[in-house]
Amino acid sequence: MTAVHDAFMTAAQTAAPLRLRVAAVRADGCDIRVFDLYADDARSLPAWTPGAHIKLSLPGGLERCYSLCNTPGDDGFYRIAVKRETASRGGSAWLHAQAGVGTQLSAGAPVNAFPLYDSEHPAALFAAGIGITPIYAMAADLLHRGRAAQLHYFARSVEHVAFLSQLSQPVMAGHCHFRFGLHADDVAAAVAAKLTLLPRTTPLYVCGPAPFIAQVREQAAQLGWRDADVHFELFAAATSAADTSATQDRAFELVLQRSGVQCMVQPGQSIVAAAAEAGVQIGTSCGEGFCGSCQTGVLEGAPDHLDSVLTERERAAGHYLMPCVSRCRGERLVLDI
Repeated sequence: MTAVHDAFMTAAQTAAPLRLRVAAVRADGCDIRVFDLYADDARSLPAWTPGAHIKLSLPGGLERCYSLCNTPGDDGFYRIAVKRETASRGGSAWLHAQAGVGTQLSAGAPVNAFPLYDSEHPAALFAAGIGITPIYAMAADLLHRGRAAQLHYFARSVEHVAFLSQLSQPVMAGHCHFRFGLHADDVAAAVAAKLTLLPRTTPLYVCGPAPFIAQVREQAAQLGWRDADVHFELFAAATSAADTSATQDRAFELVLQRSGVQCMVQPGQSIVAAAAEAGVQIGTSCGEGFCGSCQTGVLEGAPDHLDSVLTERERAAGHYLMPCVSRCRGERLVLDI
């Protein structure tokens, strides 16, 4: 992450909550609802960029992150698309069952841990399922600016496609390629076939379920892509590793070097929580290790990586961790905070 990116995210995470109101709701694909959210107090909403998400605070203490899927010209409101998950932990189920026109919601300002970078090379965008939400915003932005891009969208069926009407419009249709109902092995083969046709300098943007992202990243690595050119965002935690890691049962010493703070992280406690008790706030967004917004430098110690962001190579190097979920394999961890 760049210093500018870090500063933007820190500002977004510490700003006062936004008061939003649902102004429109519509169905768009099987079990998918699209919500248009306006400021409840008629104030201007903070700016956003393609790839950004907002964190909604829902009843019962729930907090859920949703990518913004606005397109150029969609100003003055935030648009999110929410798929009702069969194994919902409460967020999508509540929004589908309870949120309607007029419902008031609280949210954080937009945070972008999945930015669209300027590049001289045409981008290739890969989405699966509801992972289309940030990818759709990226594709619309690129095409609006006259930049070359291609979108590969994998879905269970045409009925499960979000934004089908928009993606079928002439401005988008020639750049969008659909694949429906593929088994896991067939998805891997289809991804490999698409990547084989692309220059290895092509920036890749990927969003969807964890297995899909893993397949794209693996295929790209095998074909010679640099990690720096493969950008991705999970919309849910990949595993429950953070709940099962053996390091959860051990305390360790935490040193926040730049802050001059030293404290203990207790069993079952997150680094973020321990730092907060010691007076240091570490900005986070998802809180589950999948958005990458809290990525922090490691100066000393062996991290126990429990995130879904870092590559195996990055984990082995041990230079960074996600303090919202990661812990320490030893007795002492020194972070660049």
